[in-house]
Amino acid sequence: CFFGYAAFGLSLGLSLMVLFKGLESPGGSPAFLARIPEAHILDDLNYQMVVIGFLMLSLGIITGSVWAHSAWGRYWGWDPKEIWS
Repeated sequence: CFFGYAAFGLSLGLSLMVLFKGLESPGGSPAFLARIPEAHILDDLNYQMVVIGFLMLSLGIITGSVWAHSAWGRYWGWDPKEIWS
């Protein structure tokens, strides 16, 4: 699950970079904005990070249910702690 959350964190960072890139003024931009790649490149990377994050979290849920079945003899227990988390 950590890798899924890490991918979503990278996606957040890429989205913020796209927003900062949009602040660029036509007369010139600060040096740090000139070093940020174009928005379409950042958007493609953002999409890839969201897909990777979704797949990793899905894999975490599936492996967690398999582990729960081997540890407790059931996939889901309807325990309030399980439901709220």
